Amino acid sequence: MDKKEELTRLINNPLKPNAVEWAMDAEDILTDMNLLSPEAIQHIKTIKTHGGAFNQDNDALVAILKRAYKSIANVIVPPPIKSWHQVFVAMRFDEKREHLYKNVLTPIVQSANYSIIKVNDQEYEGSIIGKIIDDISDSTILIADLTGNRGGVYYELGIAKGLQLCNHPIRTILTCDKKFFEDVKVHFDVQGDNIILYTSDEDYKEKLSSRIQAYKNEMNG
Repeated sequence: MDKKEELTRLINNPLKPNAVEWAMDAEDILTDMNLLSPEAIQHIKTIKTHGGAFNQDNDALVAILKRAYKSIANVIVPPPIKSWHQVFVAMRFDEKREHLYKNVLTPIVQSANYSIIKVNDQEYEGSIIGKIIDDISDSTILIADLTGNRGGVYYELGIAKGLQLCNHPIRTILTCDKKFFEDVKVHFDVQGDNIILYTSDEDYKEKLSSRIQAYKNEMNG
């Protein structure tokens, strides 16, 4: 029985199977969660001594157990990472971007000892959306090139941002051709982000290498 199940049992069945056992079980789980406060200790002691005769102590302990449940009820656990050295690339699919992926992004990522993937490079069965989510969930860095303002790129970036809210360690690196950024603009929601703006392949290589190395150092402590 996990913590949520045990807390639910104690909250919904006060003083059962008997007051002393109920109080002892409450003491055990609160101790395990590092939530055994002096207040809880006093109520548990009274219930053990008097067999739950005082309603105010019973009700107070139930309230403490409810607070303990609330502290873990909304905790979202991210999916486990299968590969800690994977970079997912989200970008527009065309000849120019393919050159950028093969001749700029791939050598930079691989030189940092990461594998690199994008969804149209792979064979898969079933849902393409499921495959994208799995690949991003298994990555520790997502590079999103916003040049072209493709909806799919923003969608994949949104998946990574959502994972971050769930305490997933994935980092995001946003990049964009400087001329496109100045003439067309990226979506308003990300305009304030620290976007790498590049003017050439060499400029991209230098800036991206530096950002990846900074994240690598951060993740390695």
